[in-house]
Amino acid sequence: MATLTKRQREIVRLLATGDSQKEVARKLGLRHGTVRQHMMKIRERTSCRSTSEVTYRVSQEL
Repeated sequence: MATLTKRQREIVRLLATGDSQKEVARKLGLRHGTVRQHMMKIRERTSCRSTSEVTYRVSQEL
């Protein structure tokens, strides 16, 4: 996760705890579309195909 921004790491951590993208958006005061855009960039940077894969990799790093 070193290549992710602080905001991206925050989003991934919340998703890894079981929050939906809509819940993450509400908790962080963002729009759902903004969280989706962050996830698109996160998947690109981590070479993951899905949000589930991203959260799995993060859980393995912890």
